[in-house]
Amino acid sequence: MGFVNRLKKVFSSKSEESEVEVEEFHDPHQKKLTEDYVQRQQSVIDDAMNELESNVQKVKRETEPTAAPAYDAGEVEVMDLLSADEQPQDHSELNTIEHQSVEKMGDHLESATIVGDLPEEVEF
Repeated sequence: MGFVNRLKKVFSSKSEESEVEVEEFHDPHQKKLTEDYVQRQQSVIDDAMNELESNVQKVKRETEPTAAPAYDAGEVEVMDLLSADEQPQDHSELNTIEHQSVEKMGDHLESATIVGDLPEEVEF
């Protein structure tokens, strides 16, 4: 015991209980579970070794090529897939606005303020 604990013991009126040692819990089934696990692992290992040591070799059958189904049309042109009314469209220019002049765009930045920079040029 430390010095502080001895002082507490001298000046305290209650008698403190001595420290109780806590016993660690031991599962009564742990041994049987461990043995079962070892047996299962050993049976898996034995089966794998028997398979490796066996003289019988499993022969893979080569797959036979299957004929094309009767509905296969063969080579087809792209234009054959489109209907007569439908023409191919170019979507690369979609939502593109072209301005003829900068003046017609308006002065939407005229009221913008400069933040964090000097509003005029600086000469050295």
